Amino acid sequence: MSRLTKLDKMTQEEKTAVIEDYRNAPDDAMFPPEAIALTCHISLSLLQKMRCEGTGPVFSKLSAKTILYKKEDVLNWITEREQKRTI
Repeated sequence: MSRLTKLDKMTQEEKTAVIEDYRNAPDDAMFPPEAIALTCHISLSLLQKMRCEGTGPVFSKLSAKTILYKKEDVLNWITEREQKRTI
């Protein structure tokens, strides 16, 4: 049995509140990985993998356990990945 992530422990109402907070925040606001994973519809493990590979959004590592993402950097990362067709 796998371990529950912070996202697994959140109620749907809590998840919705986190997404709304992100959407309503100014572009210079900082968010933890959970908010980015929920907003971008990706798992925390994928976000972590992208941090290790350098393929995800720009992030700040304040300590060994504290990672934050600036909303503007996440939006730029999404924009850079826009596609006109599938390959």
